[in-house]
Amino acid sequence: MKLNGGAKRRVARVRRWLLDHDHRTSFTVAYITLALVLSMAISLFWLVAVVAAHAAIEYWSLGKAGLGRGRVQFVLWHIKLDIMLVLAALWLGLYIDLLFGVAGLSAAARTGAQVSARIIAWQRALRGVLLTVDEAALAAKAALSGGHGGSGAPRRLIEAPRPWLGPWGWGDRLTVGFIAIFIVLIAAAPLFTHHDYYQVLSLLGEDLHPWP
Repeated sequence: MKLNGGAKRRVARVRRWLLDHDHRTSFTVAYITLALVLSMAISLFWLVAVVAAHAAIEYWSLGKAGLGRGRVQFVLWHIKLDIMLVLAALWLGLYIDLLFGVAGLSAAARTGAQVSARIIAWQRALRGVLLTVDEAALAAKAALSGGHGGSGAPRRLIEAPRPWLGPWGWGDRLTVGFIAIFIVLIAAAPLFTHHDYYQVLSLLGEDLHPWP
C-alpha cells in the first residue's frame, strides 16, 4: 500500500523522533511517566515492558546509525540504570519480609490483614522511591545531553569505541556493582529469607504478572 504525501511526512517525523530519542524531551517525559504510572498503578511487568521497548528503539536506532556488530552490548550498557532498577524492585519483593521483620512486622503480617496491607503499602512506597530516583537520573542524563529536540540525523557509530572498555565513571561503577549485588541476592534469597526456591519463583512470577 502506497502512502500519500501527508502520511509519508508523518512517518518521516516519527522516524526522526525515534532516531534522536535520547535528545528528545518528549521521549524522556513519556518514558518517565509510563515507567512510574504503569509500574506503580498496575504491576512491575509494565516497567519491564517499558524498558524493553526502550531497548528495542535503541537497538533499531543504532543499526540506522551504522553500527553492525556489538549492538546488543551497546544497548545493555545504555539501559543499565533501568536494569538495575528492575532488579532492585524484584529484590525488594523477595526481601520485604526480612526488612520489616527487624521491626517485628513480618510475623504480625501473617496474622493481621491490617498490618499486611500496611507492609504492601510500604513496599509500594519504597518502590516509588526507587523509581523516582532512577527516573530523576534519566532526566538529568537527558538534560545534560541537550534534550530539546535535535537535528534528527542518526548518530554515526561505525567506528565508535566501546564505552565499557574505557574508563568507568563513578556512576558506571555504582550501577554495574549494584546490578551484580542484586543478582546475587535474588539468587541467594532462600539462604537469607524464609522462602524456598519454589516460593522465590512464585513471588517473582507474581511481581512480573501483567495484572495484580
